[in-house]
Amino acid sequence: MASPTEWLRLNGPALLACLAVVVRIARSRHRRRSGSEVTIWLVSLCIAFSLVLQTSVVYFAVGRFTGIPNLARLANHGCILVAAVAGQDFLLQINRPEQARRRVVPYTIWAATVFAAMCLLFVLSRTGVDEIHFAARYGRTPGVLEYWLVYVAGLLPAMVDSVRLTVGYAAKSTETVIRLGLRLIATGIVCSMLYHVQKAVFFAAQRLDLHYPRSIGGPMDRYLPPLSVLLVIVGIVLPTWRTPVVVSNYLTHLRLRPLWLAFYAVVPRIAFDPPRSRLREVVDVRDIGLKLYRRVVEIRDGRLALRAHLDPEIAAAAGESGRAAGLAGQKLDAHVEAVTLAAAIRAVADGAEPPGDGAALAVPGGRDLDSDIAFLKAVAAAYRRLDPRLRVPQRTAGSGHVE
Repeated sequence: MASPTEWLRLNGPALLACLAVVVRIARSRHRRRSGSEVTIWLVSLCIAFSLVLQTSVVYFAVGRFTGIPNLARLANHGCILVAAVAGQDFLLQINRPEQARRRVVPYTIWAATVFAAMCLLFVLSRTGVDEIHFAARYGRTPGVLEYWLVYVAGLLPAMVDSVRLTVGYAAKSTETVIRLGLRLIATGIVCSMLYHVQKAVFFAAQRLDLHYPRSIGGPMDRYLPPLSVLLVIVGIVLPTWRTPVVVSNYLTHLRLRPLWLAFYAVVPRIAFDPPRSRLREVVDVRDIGLKLYRRVVEIRDGRLALRAHLDPEIAAAAGESGRAAGLAGQKLDAHVEAVTLAAAIRAVADGAEPPGDGAALAVPGGRDLDSDIAFLKAVAAAYRRLDPRLRVPQRTAGSGHVE
């Protein structure tokens, strides 16, 4: 009988995947699903089915019910192929929605062709006894190595592209929880690829009667599959667990403080109330929604007061440096805004004259309050990352200010 630890290693991934599906059902049962959400549903269900099929009870039950030994393994691999292609489709929809359908078609055709070849090799291979420890028993059997190589050839293109798309989208996202979830998914996919490749090497060594060190294959067989499943499932579920609104508002209010103080140093009239100590602001959680709204309005009023000092040349240079650093999308816009605002605030604090061309810069931001708060949070984060010499000291009044 397996120990509790061994039982959890063998069955825990399936339980976790099923729990993730149940949680997703509970959280979205009254909400209409978009195309990308339907696709991620398909990924979640395929992962759950594949893992359930690997549990010993279900594995042997499928063989007894159908009379086809090891059919659960073929079905398991089919589910993983579908999950890989569906996951790639989801990532294409959020990265390049206009190209998603066109680009996923070749992968779908390739996966279908691969699965048809796998079915043929499954029939031709002599694996007539149900065996959940399939590799140990049938590693030398003709057809098994060919089956695995075809299977890996079907998985790798979608997996490699999915890692590339996941890492790319994580770099563009401004939400920490989404970035973390995507990076967990990418790491889980890489672990899965390592497992499948090393298994191909194992089958090749078995067929060619070569020594394959158990010290390498054993730990990878034992830990890579559950680790990859854990990372991918947590990465899928994580973005759905949103921070409570009051907590999010509280944290955002604090994160906007350095930018707000910089504006207050040169435009003190924007503030409804003068700045308090950081400790008092941290411990006072009353009316946090109103405080956040007021802080956003005051930052916007500060930008409006400094509009004459916003230098288009500085904005253009900041755009070039941001693109050179690999920034894009909202991250790039936030970087440009932070650099431009820091220069304007510093110019006012130093008593400098406005730039002579008088060209007005467009006002970047969101289309509504929530998206504008998200943008200003990104600007405040970019402002904190600037060289301290570019920022005005956070003081209650400056030698130069705008009346």
